[in-house]
Amino acid sequence: MAGPGDSATNGPAASASARLIRGLGPLATTALVVGNMIGSGIYVIPSSLADTAGPLGLVAWAINTAGYLCLTAVFADLGGAYPVSGGLQAFARRAFGDLAGLEVGFLYWLCAVIGNAAFLTAFVGYLAVLWAPAEDPTVAFFVSQALLWGLTLTNLVGVRFGGAIQVVTVVCKLLPLLLLSFALLPSMSLAHLEPFAPKGWGSLLPAVSLVSWLFIGMESVTVPAEEIRGAGKTIRRSVYTGFVLTSAIYLLVLGSLTLSVPASQLADSASPLAAVAALHFGETAATLVTLGALISVAGILNGWVLVTSRMAYATARDGLAPPFLATLHPRFKTPARALVVTAALSGALVGLYFSGSTLEIYNFIALLSTATALVAIGVSCAAQLVLLRREPERFTPRQRRRAPFTATLALLVVVLMIAGSGAMIVALTAGCVLLPLPFYALGRRGEKGASKDRV
Repeated sequence: MAGPGDSATNGPAASASARLIRGLGPLATTALVVGNMIGSGIYVIPSSLADTAGPLGLVAWAINTAGYLCLTAVFADLGGAYPVSGGLQAFARRAFGDLAGLEVGFLYWLCAVIGNAAFLTAFVGYLAVLWAPAEDPTVAFFVSQALLWGLTLTNLVGVRFGGAIQVVTVVCKLLPLLLLSFALLPSMSLAHLEPFAPKGWGSLLPAVSLVSWLFIGMESVTVPAEEIRGAGKTIRRSVYTGFVLTSAIYLLVLGSLTLSVPASQLADSASPLAAVAALHFGETAATLVTLGALISVAGILNGWVLVTSRMAYATARDGLAPPFLATLHPRFKTPARALVVTAALSGALVGLYFSGSTLEIYNFIALLSTATALVAIGVSCAAQLVLLRREPERFTPRQRRRAPFTATLALLVVVLMIAGSGAMIVALTAGCVLLPLPFYALGRRGEKGASKDRV
């Protein structure tokens, strides 16, 4: 059935979709979900969470898990029903038209561009634990550029290479987290939960927004849908499998840290897991955790480099972004120009490293990136409610019964998370929503002129 959001049939570069290579199988797709969720956040957020809410942060984790379970259902349903490149952008465009598609595509792309800068900042923060020169902002900047452009080149060579790196890094990143968490079991004590809410229960909402950064990424697997073998079925399974695995890892890590270390010791550290490992098990353990963090950040950056470029490509292919971004490399069949442009912007944002402490920068970037993503995610939830009524044949009877409840709850959770980001982040996010409007207006004017010429 044709309609807005049918990426394969819309836009000036639609014919390019046939040349995309389906190089991601079930394992690589699940690794993309896990790898795009577990990255720098779990290695950095425990400090921010301890400083913001203390042990109350565990409640924020539980709220996010419940909320993202609903969101997981939304994207498993939509990804299965509409397995086209662009994911969130395609869903919004099909339900609400071109403007919604442009806004969602831009906001999610912006989230990823900003988020990649956060990953790079976290990488150099952990690298400084092993290599003192990385504390120098100039050295840190050039190291981050080398990592970013190395992964960009890898993704340019082909989606199979990017998928293989994702599988390897997911395995390597999970091992240190599991080992540290289990090693902390003998140190756990309920006494570390006191005081449970040192800054009052009013700190719960900001903590929810902060923890939501850990869960962003589950939906990203819908973006490269046309490069996934057995796209609909594979996406559904991978979204659920990846979410369950990631949630279990988060509970284990955050629970073991909270019960083993007073919140005051976790706060204000740019590398809290390494600090805890050093405190309990010595410098060797801290080194191993730091290596795990570096691999983890490199892995999540690899996954988001892939997703960011595909969102730009799909939005351009649908005629909603500059058309040169929809060009595929003639040999590797990857969106080379989209890869280069998005990497250049993320690399430039790393310049924020010079303006303050690593932790301050990371927290700001994490909140802004999360807020822009949540707007796009919220529109997707609303899109499912519309598409359930408009195109019920796309969904199974079970989905049609469950989805109105899960999509509505998910939308409410998104609103709650955005509200907890703070007035400044909300204002900046609103400003980001306005940014694509001039491009949309100019595009509409061009279409009218073209129509007159055709007539």
